[in-house]
Amino acid sequence: MEFFRLARLSLTKNLASVFGLFFFSSTVQAASFSFTEFNIAFVLGLMFPVILIIALVKPLNNIRLRYPTLISISVLVMLYSLAYAKSYQSELILSSAMIFSSVLYFWLRSTYSAPSKKINYLINFTVVATAISFVFSLWFLPNVDGYLAWLAASVVVLLCAGAAVLLSKKIKDPSSMRLAMQWLIHLSFVVILFAWLNAVISATWLVSAIVISYSAALINGCWYLVQAVRKELNSIDENSSDISQSYLLDPATNLPSYQQALEKLHAIIKQKPKSRFVTIVFKPVNFQAVNTVLGHHNSDILLLQLAYCLQKEVAENELLANFSDDKSPIKIARLQGLHFLVVLDLSADNYPDNTKVEQVCRELTAAVPSAMSFKSFSLNFELAFGAAYIGEHSHSVSEVISFAEDALLVSEKNQRVVSYFDHNNALFTEKQLHRMDRLKRDVADEKLHWYLLPQICLKNRKVLGFQTEVHWYCEDNTPRELSEFIDIAEHSGDIYLLTKQMIVQACKAIAQLKIVGFEKPVTIIFASKELLDPALIDYISLQIKEHNIDKNQLIVEFKEALILSASQRAKTIIDQLKSLDINVAIGDFSGSYESLRYLRKVSIHQVKINCDLLNDNNNESDGSDNAIINALVNLTRAMKLPLIGTSINNSNVEQSFISMGGEFAQGRHLSRGVVFDEIEIWTKRWLEQYPYRE
Repeated sequence: MEFFRLARLSLTKNLASVFGLFFFSSTVQAASFSFTEFNIAFVLGLMFPVILIIALVKPLNNIRLRYPTLISISVLVMLYSLAYAKSYQSELILSSAMIFSSVLYFWLRSTYSAPSKKINYLINFTVVATAISFVFSLWFLPNVDGYLAWLAASVVVLLCAGAAVLLSKKIKDPSSMRLAMQWLIHLSFVVILFAWLNAVISATWLVSAIVISYSAALINGCWYLVQAVRKELNSIDENSSDISQSYLLDPATNLPSYQQALEKLHAIIKQKPKSRFVTIVFKPVNFQAVNTVLGHHNSDILLLQLAYCLQKEVAENELLANFSDDKSPIKIARLQGLHFLVVLDLSADNYPDNTKVEQVCRELTAAVPSAMSFKSFSLNFELAFGAAYIGEHSHSVSEVISFAEDALLVSEKNQRVVSYFDHNNALFTEKQLHRMDRLKRDVADEKLHWYLLPQICLKNRKVLGFQTEVHWYCEDNTPRELSEFIDIAEHSGDIYLLTKQMIVQACKAIAQLKIVGFEKPVTIIFASKELLDPALIDYISLQIKEHNIDKNQLIVEFKEALILSASQRAKTIIDQLKSLDINVAIGDFSGSYESLRYLRKVSIHQVKINCDLLNDNNNESDGSDNAIINALVNLTRAMKLPLIGTSINNSNVEQSFISMGGEFAQGRHLSRGVVFDEIEIWTKRWLEQYPYRE
């Protein structure tokens, strides 16, 4: 009973020494123990349970026992020196204080996210070098002023700790606020110790500062300890639930599914945070023929055979991630479609990464049977691979898998065995997505720049008509023509809305030309299969009525490649246009047999030939191009088809085209175009320049 009474008395006095450092100091000093001795007992009372708890939970997590032990010992040495030391008191206090400061820095540094390794090593080295230099100079260099050396060394350690706190806040570490409070408390401890050394304050203040700083350090350290144990227990619960949950395998291949593999990979990466992994996605590139011949139901039987052979080959490969349990390891997972996944641990040996990846690819390729058969059907499968490294360009496993699938597409396209993900391609894709988004906004906000390109008779400069052109300004100030961004418009789904705006602009231009007394036809271009829609023809008819213009003044141009790729749909749309008395033109005419057969079926208002290849050089390829264009000019003249040469962008091309018998043309050399607001001014100037030609 006497033991418990004394324990209660000791606890009461300890609490009084902490919470009543200043208000009850006189009461404490009147007791049988001094104020310093009370705090030595308090530190011992805190030290043993904390160290015991840390030692017990240490196996659960990567918790360092040496830091709280060294901090507690250094604090006890400081308090003991204050209470009992007669000689070398200052040296003992300053040495233990510097050890306390340095170890406190490293302990708290181990509890939060660190910046880059290079900066981390630099700060740590500075703290260690400062502490060692100070202790050495204090004991072995008697001419050094220990008090000023303490202040300088403490300032260096505090600056390093402050930089670490700021960097942890920069990377949004949740513990940065608690670290900042600890830093301020320790700053107060340094100032108070320096003041005590210079006899400015009493020892009571120093003891109070030591105990408060020590208590704050234990609170911060124990806070991290609780969070680490809680995280570890949650991880154990998650792993237990994952193990207890029965795996649902892909029914066609008996392999783990994509979601299952994703969850397993997250658990593996969490267990091996320092390992490097590469995801390898592969597929049988010629399996589509099986689906075509046998159908999906029967092809699944061959797919099951293939999956079995592959899994059997790599089941014993310890470098591959296991998507199942240890009793029945499964090293391959099935993704969407015909894509399969393996994940390779690159941290096991010192061989080059590419060597290890290609070795796995060779093993999988060798595992494919020479000929797989179903009834009378047999096929030799070929595998293609794509690889992407986890952590190199992204820490998201799902994103890295998609990168590997992108690399697989490159392998298929270039007929390679294995391709590695190139981040430049991803940046290009992101840039394209940005352009698509930018174009979508500009089309919706009607921020495109429209103008008319005249079609001119080369003999007398008579204006035959105009073609509607558009410029789009993207990232830079360079205008992009329709041919340069039509692919972006198709991929973003804005080609239809863009063409509707072109129809409106063409109708406005025809109406404006009518007002200024310069009635000429205006051409619009259908350059995508998405535009072969009867609803768009109805929209043209509606705009013609709304702007009160003559139908014959509007010409719809189809590229020859578009007509030939969607012949029936194009013929239907052209027939609808002809029924509305709207003229039709064919652009980029090549004179192929198919195009000539098509021309005989429909009535064409004009044909356009691209003259961009015409020049004054005499090499063989240019001579061939000139001969082809010359033949097309003669062909259209024989068929009595109105011909316009496009891309007449310099005088050499113009003269070459004229020498071949070309009469009508359009291009930047003839006119750079006219914006809608200047149609009246442009027509007056043109007629003044060529008064007898119009």
